[in-house]
Amino acid sequence: MPSLLLPIVLIALAGAAVAAQPAFNGQLASHLGSPLRAALVNFLAGASVLGVLVMLLMPRQGVPDMRMLTQVPTHLWLAGGTLGASFVATATWAAPKVGVAAFFATLVAAQLIAALVMDHFGLLGLAQRPANLVRVAGALLLVLGALLVVRG
Repeated sequence: MPSLLLPIVLIALAGAAVAAQPAFNGQLASHLGSPLRAALVNFLAGASVLGVLVMLLMPRQGVPDMRMLTQVPTHLWLAGGTLGASFVATATWAAPKVGVAAFFATLVAAQLIAALVMDHFGLLGLAQRPANLVRVAGALLLVLGALLVVRG
């Protein structure tokens, strides 16, 4: 269990930080006149911060070289960025309309259902982990919780 403590703490901190992101991006969208512009600025700032972190924390390895980059399959270039951009743009647009709690309650419930399906069938190269009754019940409770938060 001690080996799980640091990852769990970091995940909790990341979760709290992510909860604030739509609020900041909603304000940014208001200033820029568009959730898509806000998402673009978000990604440009994020890429800049990551660039600095790579240079500081990985000085010997640095950024990937051209050979390494050309060996990455095309779908991997597109999938993560497209999904991330879709998430940030949707959060920027939707969270101010429904509230951050309702946004995240719905998001987390949908994520868990999708994750259970991916685990159960071993999709996207993941190890297969059956969606047993306990796991499905947990997901259903989360969906019920999301409904309560959204309707509350």
